[in-house]
Amino acid sequence: MQHLKHILESTRWLLFAGALLCAELAVAMPTSLAPPQPAANKNTPAVWVGILIMLVIVGVILTISLMPSRRSHQD
Repeated sequence: MQHLKHILESTRWLLFAGALLCAELAVAMPTSLAPPQPAANKNTPAVWVGILIMLVIVGVILTISLMPSRRSHQD
């Protein structure tokens, strides 16, 4: 009987915690779910900056991969 009472108390606490969590989520939800305006992204870099960085990274990788390997005297 004691074991059943412990389970019921644990279940009661879980239900209370779940109800409290649902109440907090309902309060924290924004009232309007409108997306942000596009004008908010004024400080983003131009497209060519990303392309330039990509070309530099690809150039570094190609340069390293095309470098001849040094062979030792045993090869």
